[in-house]
Amino acid sequence: MWTGLAVAVLAGVLSFLSWDRADQVAGVVSAVVGVAALGVGVYGALGPPRSPDVQVSATGRATARGGDANTGYAAPASTTPPGSVSVSDTGDAEADGGSANTGFRQG
Repeated sequence: MWTGLAVAVLAGVLSFLSWDRADQVAGVVSAVVGVAALGVGVYGALGPPRSPDVQVSATGRATARGGDANTGYAAPASTTPPGSVSVSDTGDAEADGGSANTGFRQG
C-alpha cells in the first residue's frame, strides 16, 4: 500500500515538471531508493540473529514430587528468548514441593 502511494505521489509530482527537471528529480529519487534498498539488504544479511519460534501443543500430564513438573516450555535464563512462543492445549502439571509449568517460563 505504501509503495503504491509513493509511486502515485512521485508520478503526480513528475507530471507537473518539465522533462529536464523531471529527469533530475527521478535520478535523485532512484539513487536514494537504491542506497536504502542496499542498506535494508545488508541489515537483513548481517543484522542480529533471530531466535527460532517455539510451538507447544497437546502435551500430556506431568507430576513431580519434590521437583519440577513441566508440560509447556521452559527456557534456561542464560539463553535469549525465542522469537515467538505459542502454547496451547497443554496437559496438567502438578508439583508437590517444587514448581509446575503449563505455559512458558524462562529462567
